[in-house]
Amino acid sequence: MFRSTIIRSARTVAFASSGARTRMPRSSLAAVAAFSAVTVSAVTYISETSQERQNHKIAMCDVPKLPVEGVPGTKYERTFLAVKPDGVQRQIIGDIISRFEKRGYKLVGLRMEWPTKEKAAEHYADLSKKPFFPGLVNFFSSGPIVCMCWEGLDIIKQGRQMLGETQPLASKPGSIRGDYSIDLGRNICHGSDSPESAKHELEMWFPEGVNDYGRVNDKWVYEK
Repeated sequence: MFRSTIIRSARTVAFASSGARTRMPRSSLAAVAAFSAVTVSAVTYISETSQERQNHKIAMCDVPKLPVEGVPGTKYERTFLAVKPDGVQRQIIGDIISRFEKRGYKLVGLRMEWPTKEKAAEHYADLSKKPFFPGLVNFFSSGPIVCMCWEGLDIIKQGRQMLGETQPLASKPGSIRGDYSIDLGRNICHGSDSPESAKHELEMWFPEGVNDYGRVNDKWVYEK
């Protein structure tokens, strides 16, 4: 609205500066000239602001292409987190995402998927010899899950701490499981426990890759 008003005013100035100028007193002509100068400055400001915004958008996207697992040990480290079917049904997805965002971590991958039993079994293949494995597979494939890839300094270790202990009753208040879970078989979330498992799980759940993008508030999260 401000821009269109300036353009209309500029047209008025142009008209006043043409044939109509001969019929105007000098005081009016001086006012028109002054307004013309202000108008040019305002139009220049809008143009520069638009260019700055365009440059800013380019800068946001100007980041190196990273492997799906990121770079362990740096601020580009990545991990796989999943909200399990119980967390989805209890509608706490938003709060879980909010906790990681408020901490300063960056969400670079997000999708909802209903796992098949085969994919659930593949995900928990390291537990295949455990007596609870069939029940775990049935539960993990019982409904949609929310798959996430988070990026940031020490995210694998810190993500596990934010989730809490595998046994919710051993989790401290303030952790996700400590706040939202009381039963081992309904412990809300899964998180990678090492760079190796993060790589395997991210490749499995995000075969198309994740999003490499710059973030404008990183200078307020990281000193360097």
